[in-house]
Amino acid sequence: MIIGIDIDDTLTDIRDELNKSALNYAKKLGKNVSNNNKYIENQNNGNEYQEKYGFTYEELKYFLREIQENITRNAKPRKYVRDTLKRLSEKGNKIYIITARDSEFHENPYKLSKDWLDKNGIQYDKIIVNARDKAKICKEEKIDVFIDDQLQNCKKVSNEGIRVIRITNYRDKHGDIINKSNWKEIYEYIENVVERNL
Repeated sequence: MIIGIDIDDTLTDIRDELNKSALNYAKKLGKNVSNNNKYIENQNNGNEYQEKYGFTYEELKYFLREIQENITRNAKPRKYVRDTLKRLSEKGNKIYIITARDSEFHENPYKLSKDWLDKNGIQYDKIIVNARDKAKICKEEKIDVFIDDQLQNCKKVSNEGIRVIRITNYRDKHGDIINKSNWKEIYEYIENVVERNL
């Protein structure tokens, strides 16, 4: 199989730290922070922070390029990530990292991603950056299983007929999307359900 996997909040768990940093940055800029607790679906371009705090394009660019990049560079992999991807790779599966990190907001999204993956001993076969439209990328790359944290991405990829696993603590059902809360559960699902149905 070809397994497509997101990085931020999928291989890592940085959502809380990012949200806290965005709030602090907004306060420093004197922005209205009354929307801080409002849930806004991430559209792979940082717009959730613009909607929450009214960041200008330049402010958003600074946040993503300087503050977020520092967080992502130092993020630790989620528990079981290394072992899971190593085992999946040893079974002959291809691991494609598919990230929305892009050239608009990051100086070198490929290097940023590769450096983190290599530093943390994460198994992969290919890195695809600038992937704001993950459904399109998954279709083009013939992805068999896609793993992401963002519901919007999961829905769009699932609508293309691709099997999707969402890493989340939520249990709400959304079509054929499978919710799993950690990488141990993801591995067990792939091994016991996906591989047996191929």
